Amino acid sequence: MKQVKQLLRYPVVLVFFLFLFGYTLFDLTQTDREYSEFENKYLAQKPPFTMKAFLNNEWTQDYEEYINDQFVLRDDWITLKSVCESMLLKIENNGIAYGEDGYMFEKFTTLSGDQRAQYDRNLGYAMTFLNNHQNDNVTFAIIPNAYAIMPEKLPAGLEQIDQLGLIQEAYAQAPESAGIVDFSGTLTEHKDEYIYYRTDHHWTTLGAYYAYAQLMQQLGQEPVALSGLDGKTVENFYGTYFSKAKKFDAQADTITYYEIPDAGVTIDGKEQDGYYDFSKFEVRDKYAAFLRGNNGYTVIKSGVRTVEEEQEPSRILIIKDSYANSFAPFLLCNYDEVHIVDPRYLAGSLSQLINEGGFDEILLMYNFSNLVTDTNLYKLGY
Repeated sequence: MKQVKQLLRYPVVLVFFLFLFGYTLFDLTQTDREYSEFENKYLAQKPPFTMKAFLNNEWTQDYEEYINDQFVLRDDWITLKSVCESMLLKIENNGIAYGEDGYMFEKFTTLSGDQRAQYDRNLGYAMTFLNNHQNDNVTFAIIPNAYAIMPEKLPAGLEQIDQLGLIQEAYAQAPESAGIVDFSGTLTEHKDEYIYYRTDHHWTTLGAYYAYAQLMQQLGQEPVALSGLDGKTVENFYGTYFSKAKKFDAQADTITYYEIPDAGVTIDGKEQDGYYDFSKFEVRDKYAAFLRGNNGYTVIKSGVRTVEEEQEPSRILIIKDSYANSFAPFLLCNYDEVHIVDPRYLAGSLSQLINEGGFDEILLMYNFSNLVTDTNLYKLGY
């Protein structure tokens, strides 16, 4: 009884230990989660114990990651942290800066060291590809990221690298035989429109459309009028920047998509029911609905155009990253077949595919940030 009375003299300590004990018991009763919709990532699972892993300090690290990921009410604690940081007027979190009008931007202040080396390698792979396919009607495009087109929305004092200047330097290295389509001017012209998502690193479908229209005009074709397409919207999209920053008052984005008719879709040789995965519009990673996510080799046959008997269908090949996922469907209005390759997931030989494909046009298109970081562009030579 005496010990209890002494403990009651320190109520704050008592409450703290009761909270800690109760919270621990509550945590132990919870079922481990496999995936976090809030963070858009798979969560670490309890690692099996082995003496070898323990002695190598591997098990301890894995278990710490597991505890962090499975911490009870993790999403609520992350939100609380975001609220506190906003009260402290913090303008960034986890490499994501908070700009004007609800826009978020990935901090990209330097291009040096390993990043510069990877960028130089990737640019070299691209130039080798362009030189090796001088007779294949290849067009090269680098897509600027949002801050390069809308620098006025960056938080005050944040100095980012000069993407537009670096893009022009890259174009200057391309052989004369390569077509260059520079989207910078078109995107800048429309920068007051909704051409980039606020919470995600991609351009919107509207931004992709303006790029498509410019490409078609440059190739001597008539782009489909956006007013002639039936657009549908999906609300409450929180993208990759939100998943990194967890800003509690982030403004949700809206996804627009167009159901342009197709006459068949195959992904890595397997037939699919359309080029949209509509189930993805029901989860946080809604952008993954476009082209059913990132896949090695996708072929879409147009349901807009009619191929006469014994007529060779027109074909375009896009070698791309995920920016092209919302861009590619527009091409169904101009080509009988749209072939799409993502080198990150391509299992076969790109050179063999090109040699056997009979493509009228080839588009090599990457967003600048991915051109810096991608480690799979060496596949352009295989």
